[in-house]
Amino acid sequence: MSLAEELPLDTVAPSLFSILAGAFGGVGLFLLGMHLLTDGLKLAAGRALEELLQRSTSTPLKGLAAGMLITTLVQSSSAVTVASIGFVNTGLLSLGNALWVIFGSNVGTTMNAWLVAWLGFSFKIDAFALPFVGIGAATMLIARGQRPRSLGQALAGFGVLFLGIDVLKDTFSSFGAEMDIGQYVGQDLLGYLLLVGIGTLMTVLMQASGAVIAIVITAASGGLMSIEAACAMVIGTNIGTTFTAILSAVGATSNARRLAASHVFFNLITGAVALALLPLLIGFLGVLRDWLDQPASPAVTIAMFHTVFNVLGVLLMVPASGWLLRTLSRRFTSREEERARPRYLDANAATVPDLALRALRMELGRTQALAAACLQAASTRPAGEDAIREQREVLEALSHSIAEYAGRLNAAILPPTLVEELARSLRVLQYQENAVDGSLQAATLAPGLATVAAHLTAAESAFSQALAALSAAADPAAPAYAEERVEAALHTAEDAYARLKEALLVAGAHAQLSIPDMQQLLRHASLLRRAAEQTAKAARHLSALDAGIAPPRDEKPDGEPAEGAEPA
Repeated sequence: MSLAEELPLDTVAPSLFSILAGAFGGVGLFLLGMHLLTDGLKLAAGRALEELLQRSTSTPLKGLAAGMLITTLVQSSSAVTVASIGFVNTGLLSLGNALWVIFGSNVGTTMNAWLVAWLGFSFKIDAFALPFVGIGAATMLIARGQRPRSLGQALAGFGVLFLGIDVLKDTFSSFGAEMDIGQYVGQDLLGYLLLVGIGTLMTVLMQASGAVIAIVITAASGGLMSIEAACAMVIGTNIGTTFTAILSAVGATSNARRLAASHVFFNLITGAVALALLPLLIGFLGVLRDWLDQPASPAVTIAMFHTVFNVLGVLLMVPASGWLLRTLSRRFTSREEERARPRYLDANAATVPDLALRALRMELGRTQALAAACLQAASTRPAGEDAIREQREVLEALSHSIAEYAGRLNAAILPPTLVEELARSLRVLQYQENAVDGSLQAATLAPGLATVAAHLTAAESAFSQALAALSAAADPAAPAYAEERVEAALHTAEDAYARLKEALLVAGAHAQLSIPDMQQLLRHASLLRRAAEQTAKAARHLSALDAGIAPPRDEKPDGEPAEGAEPA
């Protein structure tokens, strides 16, 4: 008679195949359920969660609450992290507010451990989970609207998730009787670091910290590992979630990379503190568990540990957030950000009006170079639209700094002559912004323009060359930068524009171009001419300011257009 025949069925040692099958099957069911649950909740909510994230983050406390709430609702801190990075990337969410959303998402993700602890070990799981699967599947098949079907998907996912926990629990219960992981991992710092590394690696590979925590809880409940070992692995799951943020920040803006770095910083610091205080925290959890009248089960203890050390991390960030924000602001700077920082608008110079206006004129020289570069990029075929957009972002940032600087000067008591110079300086900035806007509009229109005949190509090329010459002449860094040279280049560009306009009208009249194509080409040329005019005006006025002479003749001394002059 075999050993299996002599022993009762439930005392037969599990085979390696049954252990592996149970472990992989349980994890697979959990991941499938988590995927269905998360996607279903996100689809059911539609844009409501994104709008909540965008609207409810005006203060650190609101950002923290929004991060906790949304992560609890969608059961995915990674989704909230990726959404936050996306909002920061597009400028819809400031870095300072997004920091607290990330911190809140780390606290919100602990609800997953509580679901496993409360529901996975307090009920007969299959009797609890199977109705959710049935109701959810029926809703998915019967419902007509997108939202009811998505809710059905979430319900089915919720049930499948707990079926996975049931499989894991049965597997680890039988396996834990045969082996204790403590025999292979030392109960010292090196052993705990190894467990943290295992938890991190599992989270990175599975891309679901909730699944790893469910495995850890069921393994600890089945006697496979001690509470201390399980808590060390839970610390690793927190660190592993940073991998998603790092991937999302690749190729993103500097602020998005800073936000990803803050996520890494939070989880590393929190994990290090939790590991250093591990025995103390577990002792504190025993006292807290008795006070809250919670059962002394491994599942509840691990869920409490996950929550407590993430809350501890948030408390650590309260005094450190200002330093963290300042430190991150100095890191991951892009070339555009470096260019967008004022070079000459020194706060000390602002106390001396003459020096302040000189610094302002020097900064306007930088913005003038940007306007000239945009005109150059717009006049080429194909137009450099991406380059213009980058230059425009830099100009917008510098314009904001210049406006703030001018506001500080306005607050001081200035002599009338300096007030006039300040007004003229701001007028130059307005011309430059108009020039860049016109260049961008022309570049955006360019890809849809029709191909023209050879005789029109010559006129188009002459106009482009004239614009290139003007952009070179209007750059303050040019060796022969002077008002007379700019005036001559503008006159040439105006003549080239007139010839191109006439050629396009003739081509349209003789059916060599369709009327819509002719109109689009004329609009494109007009936008370039407008950008050229504004660039030239800015250059002439900047040159006059540098020379300390009266404004050019197209304007009165007070900055208003002269009679008969074309308005700006």
